[in-house]
Amino acid sequence: MFQLWKLVLLCGLLAGTSASLLDNLGKDVLRKLKTGLEKGLDNLDRTLQTIFQQLKTDFRLPQESNTSEDILNTEETKNLLEEFISGIFQVVYRLTGVKISDLHILDLTLEATSESSADVEIPITAHINVKLPVLGEIVDLALNLVLQFSVSVETDETGVSQVVVEGCRNDQHSISLTVLGRRIGVLREFVDFAVNLVNEVLSLVTHYELCPEVRGLLESLDAEYVKNRIGELWEAQHGQ
Repeated sequence: MFQLWKLVLLCGLLAGTSASLLDNLGKDVLRKLKTGLEKGLDNLDRTLQTIFQQLKTDFRLPQESNTSEDILNTEETKNLLEEFISGIFQVVYRLTGVKISDLHILDLTLEATSESSADVEIPITAHINVKLPVLGEIVDLALNLVLQFSVSVETDETGVSQVVVEGCRNDQHSISLTVLGRRIGVLREFVDFAVNLVNEVLSLVTHYELCPEVRGLLESLDAEYVKNRIGELWEAQHGQ
């Protein structure tokens, strides 16, 4: 049941001020998030850098190793990646009131697009709860987010090979939100506002944090490992 002041607020919103209030509230939330992103979320939570360095260590293989073991999908790697991304979202919650929890990374996929390049997809699922000043808890959402990268191996004139990662498709088509429930009495206008706000938050965090950080992890993979994996997949796809 709403408290009296919330009922009065809702009456005022229904009278025609809702668009302005929600617009100002949304701008304030996004402004706080952008400020945090510009400072770097790892500066707001030092544990993020520690986890990231451990991930980079796990992603590296000795140069002499030619193993084709799928290190991208080991439980240890996925658990660390989940911990790292969850840490990012914890900072986001402190900045925005958008709580992203129960995060899981499904199997990472590597699909060869040529003999020397492949697409990498990292599917993420999570639960989102939006809690904002004045309005309180608004809505629960289910998140499906897919990070997509293009990976290849290039060799320079000295014979040194390196992993090259291009792009990170993080447009709205890669973000899927499903409304799971909402608080009794919350108007559809507030639900729509919450969904749109979450989309904006996810787009910003993906662009400024998730894409660059995961790109760095992929670039730290051993070039020989990536080259072998792509070659194996290409041969398997074309029956050679």
